[in-house]
Amino acid sequence: MNLFLPKSQKNLDPQTSSWEQQPRYLFSHPVWELKDKIEELKTERIRNEHLVEAERSSGREIEADVKRWQERVDKTMGEVEKLCEDQTQANVRCWKWSFPNLKSRHQLGRRAKKMAFNVAEIKEKGKFEGRVGYVPASSMASLILATRASEKLESRNSLKKEVILSLMDPKVSKVGIYGWGGVGKTTLVKDIAKHVKDEKLFDVVAMATISETLDVEKVQDEIAYQLGFHLNENTTIGRADRLCARIKTEKNILIILDDLWEKIDLDKLGIPFEQDIKGGKSSLTSQHSDISQKNETCQGCKLLLTSRRLDILHENEIQKDFHLEIVNDTESWSLFEDMVGDTIKDGELKEIATQVVERCVGLPVMIVSIAKSLKYNKDIHYWKAALRSLEGVGNGDALHRNVFSAFEFTYERLKDDEMKNVFLLCGAYGPSMSVNELLKYVIGLSFLKQNGTIEDARNRLHRIIHDLRTSCLLLEDDASETDAIKMHDLVREVALSIARKKNVFVLKRNDDRVQEYWSSKGFLETCTQVVLKPCYIQELPQKLNCPTLKFFLLHYTDTCTMEIPDNFFEGMRNLEALDLRGLIMSSLPRSLVFLTKLKTLCLDQCTLKHMAGIGALINLEILSFFDSYMEEFPREIGQLTHIKILDLSNSRINFIPPNILSKLTKIEELYMGNASMKWEEESSTEENKCASLAELVCLTSLTTLEIQIREAWILSDMMLNKLEGYKVIIGDKWEWSSDKTTSRLLKLKLQTSIRLEHGIKALIKRVEDLYLDEVNGISDVLFDLNGEGFPVLKHLHIQNNGQAQHIINTMERNNKTYLGLFPELETLILHNLNNLVKICHGPLPLNSFGKLTVIKVKSCDQLEYLYSILMVKALSQLSEIQVSNCNSMKRIVLIENVESDITTDDKIEFHSLRSLTLSHLPLIHDFCSNEYTSCMTTTPLFNGTKLKIAEASSTYSHLL
Repeated sequence: MNLFLPKSQKNLDPQTSSWEQQPRYLFSHPVWELKDKIEELKTERIRNEHLVEAERSSGREIEADVKRWQERVDKTMGEVEKLCEDQTQANVRCWKWSFPNLKSRHQLGRRAKKMAFNVAEIKEKGKFEGRVGYVPASSMASLILATRASEKLESRNSLKKEVILSLMDPKVSKVGIYGWGGVGKTTLVKDIAKHVKDEKLFDVVAMATISETLDVEKVQDEIAYQLGFHLNENTTIGRADRLCARIKTEKNILIILDDLWEKIDLDKLGIPFEQDIKGGKSSLTSQHSDISQKNETCQGCKLLLTSRRLDILHENEIQKDFHLEIVNDTESWSLFEDMVGDTIKDGELKEIATQVVERCVGLPVMIVSIAKSLKYNKDIHYWKAALRSLEGVGNGDALHRNVFSAFEFTYERLKDDEMKNVFLLCGAYGPSMSVNELLKYVIGLSFLKQNGTIEDARNRLHRIIHDLRTSCLLLEDDASETDAIKMHDLVREVALSIARKKNVFVLKRNDDRVQEYWSSKGFLETCTQVVLKPCYIQELPQKLNCPTLKFFLLHYTDTCTMEIPDNFFEGMRNLEALDLRGLIMSSLPRSLVFLTKLKTLCLDQCTLKHMAGIGALINLEILSFFDSYMEEFPREIGQLTHIKILDLSNSRINFIPPNILSKLTKIEELYMGNASMKWEEESSTEENKCASLAELVCLTSLTTLEIQIREAWILSDMMLNKLEGYKVIIGDKWEWSSDKTTSRLLKLKLQTSIRLEHGIKALIKRVEDLYLDEVNGISDVLFDLNGEGFPVLKHLHIQNNGQAQHIINTMERNNKTYLGLFPELETLILHNLNNLVKICHGPLPLNSFGKLTVIKVKSCDQLEYLYSILMVKALSQLSEIQVSNCNSMKRIVLIENVESDITTDDKIEFHSLRSLTLSHLPLIHDFCSNEYTSCMTTTPLFNGTKLKIAEASSTYSHLL
């Protein structure tokens, strides 16, 4: 009998029970096999941990199956350790003789064999092929923008209930709402979305605006974002298929398509158009059914559509329609009075106000707009002028005339031409645009009176946008899209109507008469702006005679291969801003050299082969190649010495030739984020010599820089010290951040001590969003990096540091007075800090951590508690706490035996806490205690808090 089989013949199947196997359990039990398998599992675990951390650093959530796999691995590791401890028992001798304990060794061998099989199985299931994270679904809070005033309108509330009842009917999959523009359809469906989400009537709600011109990719992206993922497919069919598959995974989903103008091809969008009914008969027996209770029979994908016209809804095969009518006189007055406030207490003003409200014909958007225009002006003549503007003249629909009159009145009362020009430009561009896009145009068109820096212009533009919003000419900003400018479709109609009178030509939806316009004698000779967006023109005329044209915009939604005729721009010599998007061009047209007054040139999302002639644009101030590809960065750009903004973000440019950037001495903002270019210090070949980042030192006016590089040492201290806004990412494992909520972001993964990077430390002093990974030379984070207490830091993320002992240690610095430490910090994330013993050591000055809302700590094995009782009052704003995989953590709050104004008899309450997650904390005993006393008896401690506790010690189960 061969008791010692070769390794190749060993069978890992735990079910094997042949007689050959049994002696091996006695004399050669397979514990060593188990150890081999567990080492392989550890390797797989580390690999996945790296993927998980990369996803978390990019703001993604981790897939549930990945989390379960990690938990299973941790549990299995513990079982293996227990088995190894039991191995010593198998070596105990029987009595005092030298015979082995055969029974114990046999049982141990069988357990090890079975466990080795399980370990191998777990390892195989850990191959996630890089798919470990996803973009979290957007919060409904950022989707819903319904005004408080609308909640007071009873007519809207009653209709809302009827719509929701129809949505809950399992026999209905498509519901439509129609009504006049400005009557409040969008506000109503947003209110419905919030209600059904809050009451859990639908698991997921997603909303997209269609508008007059359907942009398929934009609609798909809006829905995908709210479902928590990105569409990366290059083809329309591929995007639609993936979106459809994602929607079908939801058991219960409501999709809202707002503002339809025609029949929509749902299949092209990727939206399932048939309801998947899995339930039985409807439980809704009357209009008085309780809609706050979830109806389990309402399952699948349901659609809620809005349009101005009922026939459009019928073309889209809705099964139930609702007419949103104008509000009645009583509600109109109530809404107007609520917006104006105390201004109309005066008797004469109140009489005029009554007539003004009557002229608003029950349209909420019109009532709000006029009310905001009149709110702060008690001049009786001003109010009378408003009333006269609403009287309307001429033939046509009176309601339509009155609507236009209301917004024209608001437009005419704007402070100055700056606001009027910006408003009309927003209307000409489209229903939405970004602040950065608008900034490029207004600088090129010289809309802003004051000549200053780019930052001065941006601040002035933000002020104008704010004033337009308060005048109800732009929609209020969405918390999730801080850079977005949006306009109500009815207001845009007014803007376009006014713009056309000022010789602005905007391509209308489905208007195929562009060639007719261009050939019409004298039509384009008076145009000041031409906006072709979206454009489907396949051939441009040889030349356009537009002597007064200042702005020309040509946008293709799908990339278009088209050569612009060489003489095309010859008749546009007064052009100041030019935007060409989505073109594939072998060369720039020769007539570009005539555009010597051009100040803004945007060639975004273009493929550009040869760019000869661009150097003739000597007055260019704004040059953008966002998301573009070019075979060679043109050397002629070095001749454009007036450039103030150069945008190469997301561009596919291999390298920039040397001695070009250094010539752009007036540049103020340089954007090179998420670009693939190399620099001289990273290139080892002389054949394609690259520009050096040292050239940026010559840019004495540079105030804003976005850049991603591999090594910190190639940055210049002189360049970094003067930056006011920056997004600097150093290291090859960081993903680019598109977050716009902070103006100064720094991500570091250094191979050297941070003490040597003096320029970087200058950035750290003013940073708002700071990420540190494997940064050496830090034991006390606060004082090693910023002795001033990080006065403006909002987000701090530290990971993979084996030296840091404290985040704050004030014990040795009591002689220095601080106004506050981390006074603006909102989120604190600590991960894998093996030597961290305390977050805070020593007393904290007032105003410390006053805005901290989220704290997440993971894999900090020396940390015994999260914070002390001395910090509780400083952390009064905490809304989320996550602590996991901290093997020494005994409690969250420690009551220290120190003299303070806080005693153990004080109530410890967390009124702002909404989420508490504690997992894999083997030693934790209490949430709050000293060495002898627990304070978990306070009933309201977690009032309203969502608790999640997993794999904690058994003594902690009373929290559940």
